[in-house]
Amino acid sequence: MLTVAGLILLAWRPRDVLIALLAGLTVTYLVTGGYKIWLLVRGERANSDGPLHAAAAMGDDLPMYSVLVPLNREARILPVLLERLKSISYPPDRLEILLLIEMDDEETQRALGECTLGINMRPVIAPPGQPRTKPRALNIGLSQARGEYVVIYDAEDQPDSDQLRKAVGMFATMPDNVGCLQARLNFYNPTQSTLTRLFAVDYACWYDQMLAGLAYNRRPNSGEFVPLGGTSNHFRVETLRQLGGWDPFNVTEDCDLGTRLGRAGLQVAMLDSVTWEEAVPRARPWIRQRSRWVKGYIQSYLVHMRNPLRLLRQLGPRGFADFQMLVGGSSLIALLNPILWALTILYAASAGTEVARFIQTLFPLPLYYPSLLCLVIGNFIFFFCNAYVCVRHDYISLTRYTLLTPLYWILLSIGAWAGLLSLIRHPFYWAKTEHGVSLLQPGSAIAVDSAVAVESA
Repeated sequence: MLTVAGLILLAWRPRDVLIALLAGLTVTYLVTGGYKIWLLVRGERANSDGPLHAAAAMGDDLPMYSVLVPLNREARILPVLLERLKSISYPPDRLEILLLIEMDDEETQRALGECTLGINMRPVIAPPGQPRTKPRALNIGLSQARGEYVVIYDAEDQPDSDQLRKAVGMFATMPDNVGCLQARLNFYNPTQSTLTRLFAVDYACWYDQMLAGLAYNRRPNSGEFVPLGGTSNHFRVETLRQLGGWDPFNVTEDCDLGTRLGRAGLQVAMLDSVTWEEAVPRARPWIRQRSRWVKGYIQSYLVHMRNPLRLLRQLGPRGFADFQMLVGGSSLIALLNPILWALTILYAASAGTEVARFIQTLFPLPLYYPSLLCLVIGNFIFFFCNAYVCVRHDYISLTRYTLLTPLYWILLSIGAWAGLLSLIRHPFYWAKTEHGVSLLQPGSAIAVDSAVAVESA
């Protein structure tokens, strides 16, 4: 009904309708941009106070821990993954590692047969069924997990060796309403290409700054929304089962689960540990990966906003605002950016013509100055924040690549539109990310792992 009414108004009063739309977009940019700046500042306060430290649990008398590792066509990276999992510092008899494999994934099963498994590793073959997604595999693993705690790792992950011990120690000191500990994510191949460098800057802003700001200084009973990472989130198994596990139809099951944690009154704390991942080095697979993320964010927004008042009541005002800005607002802006870029280019290209004069009439002074503020000041602040985060967290070599941020924004928008189209055409299709690409570059996985170890030290 709103669409039909809008089209009628657009045909009747096109200029007024376009001004109203541009005003709404400008408000969206101002509010979302201001919110992210506030979040970056909170992240700085959190980093200045230092992370929440908990002594790593020592000894061998530790609770049972389950590690879920979903695999799908991962023959290339499987031998490296198994060695990394063997390096986890946790009593072998108190640790189980479940390798979750699809029944028809003969490639991974054949590679697994050629590898030597640790005594606490076992493959779990998922029975036939739909949808063929990571969260469905995780639910199958959760049903068989024997641990008191559980963590998810992806095929390319290399967690800090003492991460599980740190999680046990931190859970012991946290109140019962802390339902998840999220470790930071970073890349072990940030210099493989220009894109991996920009991706590393993006991850630094998100995991080292924004997530820290989201989880900072929460009141014990306050509502919360924290979009989890897709890996290295630690849960109490009982809590996860009470929540119903993961939504198998959501292609960003992490964002959805983070929302459901908040709706259940549970909070997320940042774990002072790092898991090293593989950055996608080429544009086409990177867009494919990003399209799945944006598609899942839109899915999560549509699902949880079916009853906005209930969501507001369960998340609380701040959690509700976080959800609107980070899930709805970020997705919307990624989709809208190309339209406004095209309008700006059209105006510059048609200077002195009737087209340019018409575009000028769409920006009366009360709208022109806020729009100019977004264009000049807003973009400068985000440039500055990217550069600052690189310096703040010792990624000095990446600082100069922040000048290429507009190119990265273009890729983000391409991925967003690809995700929206995929949501319409194939709502539950899982666009898989190829892992092990960095192993094809000069320098073996062992060399990469050594470099990570030096950098961590």
